Amino acid sequence: MREDSLAGRTLVVAVGSNASAAVLRAKLASVVRDTEPPMVRVTVSHLAAGHSAHVSARGYIPAAPYLSPGARLRTVGAWLTDDETAVLDHTEPNYDRMMLSTADHPVVATTVVPQTFSLYVSRHGILRDAHTAITVPLGSQRSAIRWLGERLPDPALRGAAETVCRRLAEPPTAARLTASIRSADLAGDAQLASTTSHEGVARR
Repeated sequence: MREDSLAGRTLVVAVGSNASAAVLRAKLASVVRDTEPPMVRVTVSHLAAGHSAHVSARGYIPAAPYLSPGARLRTVGAWLTDDETAVLDHTEPNYDRMMLSTADHPVVATTVVPQTFSLYVSRHGILRDAHTAITVPLGSQRSAIRWLGERLPDPALRGAAETVCRRLAEPPTAARLTASIRSADLAGDAQLASTTSHEGVARR
């Protein structure tokens, strides 16, 4: 991948479904025609993936990043144009796209590494134990549902993971469980903050 082909694009580091080229392509279908956004494997320091403290529209407990000193997150980054990032922002109503500094979070990639990169951070916080403050690492839906079921007396969490996810896809049920997560103090701060720099765009 030539460096000049990335000019004018921003590196967006994916956590969760956006790491799938097929998912990203579907989300960007309104602006992407014959080409696909350049994607590259990246390793980001001092980041880890957990679960967002909310239920998604599809009934899942989605992924979300958080600050984890010493950790290294291996994932995928996409080099997106301004139009593409605007479209992706629209598909992520439960997340804020933050600009993080590679000085704070060093990035290893096979392409040029910019001074900053974008990352979607949950507006709801991340799942963490109310007593130990230990963050729940990203795992299967079964493990996330079991973890919640051990802490919340909600009948919607009973049964096989597939059944629970179908149940949680109902908006009233999703809203109730998301509210229960907050009221039970199971939502922790991701402890990530945007940098004031705007050098996330690759330049010639």
